[in-house]
Amino acid sequence: MKERFSLDVNLKELLEYCPGVKEILMKYNYSRLEEEDIEDVVIDKLTLKGFCRLMDLDDEAQGNLWQEIQNLVRQMEE
Repeated sequence: MKERFSLDVNLKELLEYCPGVKEILMKYNYSRLEEEDIEDVVIDKLTLKGFCRLMDLDDEAQGNLWQEIQNLVRQMEE
């Protein structure tokens, strides 16, 4: 069964479903969560939309991030 994700998807759920997403998130400053040692605390509460706000991504960057994630999920499901 194919999962349907939105920007409201929880990061922990997204990473469990598709671990390759972490590489994409790294391009958008996910490493900051690791460096500040807050990854374990926020990952189960933070949505993709919240991540975009936290990293102060503009609309174009958010669109690019979302497109990359959708492409990866599609590849994984094939």
